[in-house]
Amino acid sequence: MRNLVFFMAIFSGIIFQTQAQDISKNAIGLRLGDSDGFGAEVSYQRAIKDNNRLEFDLGWRNGTNYDGVKLIGLYQWVWNIDGGFNWYAGP
Repeated sequence: MRNLVFFMAIFSGIIFQTQAQDISKNAIGLRLGDSDGFGAEVSYQRAIKDNNRLEFDLGWRNGTNYDGVKLIGLYQWVWNIDGGFNWYAGP
């Protein structure tokens, strides 16, 4: 119990000290899925302008009945709502 309280105090301090950062020109991500979905996917985003991004996704699935690969390209429009909180539109 003592460790839990200590961990929560440290975690709360980190959360309150975290500040918003500038959006980088490049971003890479990993999505993990299960056998009901498509499986794992690697995502790459590239900023074109301050409010536009390109995203490329490569996904794959190895199943007992079938294997699959997908490649997706997306164009996103990004708008700032308030203080660095953004929302985007795209397919």
